[in-house]
Amino acid sequence: MSSNDTKYVQTELNEDEYERFREFAREHGLSLKEAGHEAVIEWIERQQRPDPNDRAFTVLDELEADSLPESSETDARDEDDLVDEWHGSDKSFTLADDPSAQS
Repeated sequence: MSSNDTKYVQTELNEDEYERFREFAREHGLSLKEAGHEAVIEWIERQQRPDPNDRAFTVLDELEADSLPESSETDARDEDDLVDEWHGSDKSFTLADDPSAQS
C-alpha cells in the first residue's frame, strides 16, 4: 500500500478510556497504532454483521406462531380411508406402447 492510499483517523479518549486502551494493547502485544487499527476494523465488521434480532429474521417465527390455531382441523384422511373408498377394477395397468417405436 503506497502512502497515497493511507488515510489517517484521529480520536480523543478521556484518561480512563486511554488507560484501558493502552492496557488492552499491552496485553495483546500491540502498539497503540496497531491496537487502534484492529479496533476500528473489528467495529466495522461487527456493524456489518446481520443483527439476529432484526425483524427480517424474526418475522417468519411470528408468522408461524400466528398462522395456525392450537387445534387445526383438516380433511386429510389416512390410507385405510382411501383404500376403503376404492371401487375401481383390481386389474393391473400397463403403459401404452411407445408411439415413437411404431413404424
